[in-house]
Amino acid sequence: MRRYIILFLITGIVWAQTDFDTLVMKDGTIYLGEYSKTEEEIVYFKPQNAFAFQPVPVNLIKRLKLKDGDYIIGKSIKTKYCCLIILFGFLVVMGMGSNSYHPGSGLDLNYNDADT
Repeated sequence: MRRYIILFLITGIVWAQTDFDTLVMKDGTIYLGEYSKTEEEIVYFKPQNAFAFQPVPVNLIKRLKLKDGDYIIGKSIKTKYCCLIILFGFLVVMGMGSNSYHPGSGLDLNYNDADT
């Protein structure tokens, strides 16, 4: 049980929100920084450790996620349910770890049949 709790805590830490907006380019490059605005087909984004906002064409951007979790560009349906999927998976794993027999569950455990 203890290892499942530790796994759950590590998952929460890894997926924790940062204090930065996330810009994912179509070539796979990921930038953390600050989103400013969108004008027509240009997004203004200041990457970490940069001094000024950089113009980025929208057609090169795969996803732009703000630090509060809102998406400006490219929201995926998968991200909407990812927490529910992880929680469901965690509950399934926890249920599989239970070796107890529950009468009336439809499972007929007869260990004597295995010897024949």
